[in-house]
Amino acid sequence: MRRSLIAVGVLLPACVSHGGVHPLRPQELATGPYQSVATAAFTGSLLYEGGCLLFRDDDNRVQLLPVWPYGSQFNGSLVTFHQPGKTEQRIVIGEEFQMEGQPVAWAVLPQPTTAQFQPQCGSQPFVVSRVRPAN
Repeated sequence: MRRSLIAVGVLLPACVSHGGVHPLRPQELATGPYQSVATAAFTGSLLYEGGCLLFRDDDNRVQLLPVWPYGSQFNGSLVTFHQPGKTEQRIVIGEEFQMEGQPVAWAVLPQPTTAQFQPQCGSQPFVVSRVRPAN
């Protein structure tokens, strides 16, 4: 009995993975440096699907991985958008809003964002510059 307990205690840590791809937690958010340049605007809503916080436009033609400015937060049901020098804005998942920014290649994103989100989310990254209500 004692030997089996010791064996379980020794083997249990070997069952735990300490690296590689893992499911993202609801609080994980793709972030990067703030960029004020906006070359595109989309109206749609956020969705949490497959462990990724994604944006889908109203016509269901575009699905993007928003890359929020550093300081933005996600609590599982809403994103607090941090735009330097402005009041923080809250966006609830499923709420319609307009998102402005620019699409970017995975290679230009900071390494933590690329390594963590590209394998699991795969959607086109979109650096968010501004958000506002859709109305």
